[in-house]
Amino acid sequence: MSQLKKIATTLQTANQNQEKLLWLFGFRIDPETETPNLYTLIVYGEQEPPLVAGGQLVFFTRPELAINALQLCDINISKLGTPPTQIDSICDIAETLYLLDAEDIDESGIMLNCLNALLNLIKVTLTPMPTEYKRVLYAFADYLNIQEEFASFLAEEDIQRSEIVNAILWCVGAITAKSRLLT
Repeated sequence: MSQLKKIATTLQTANQNQEKLLWLFGFRIDPETETPNLYTLIVYGEQEPPLVAGGQLVFFTRPELAINALQLCDINISKLGTPPTQIDSICDIAETLYLLDAEDIDESGIMLNCLNALLNLIKVTLTPMPTEYKRVLYAFADYLNIQEEFASFLAEEDIQRSEIVNAILWCVGAITAKSRLLT
């Protein structure tokens, strides 16, 4: 019997230190790498907002650039502390797409973590998600919240794996279009 994992609308966090105010969040996009390709900072709190400057999400290619991202966003680090150097959580888009393509079970919760992060970032961009993509992603995230095996859900709901892949790729594109990248 599966245990309840995380609520589908809350970012998954690996760090349980709630006194820490800045969290380093990694995104692995390239399946050929084992480490994240992009990073952002999440300001811990009720809303857990990512970094935003001029209406754009701020990502960076190396953790050392976190301080530059904070400066770009006009965030006073004296209130939040120095940026973390260790990753607190990872949104593994590459592994999520692999699992959707080749597996029927997500024992590690990677897919749910990825969906939670993408859905939260889409909200921040204020980009309206196409109704069908929203329907399948939220339904899938809700299901993964309580079950690891997902093939039967897809069959019962008559959702093609390609529909979820397309919805995830739409999210990645919408987030990218509303982002600034520091290199």
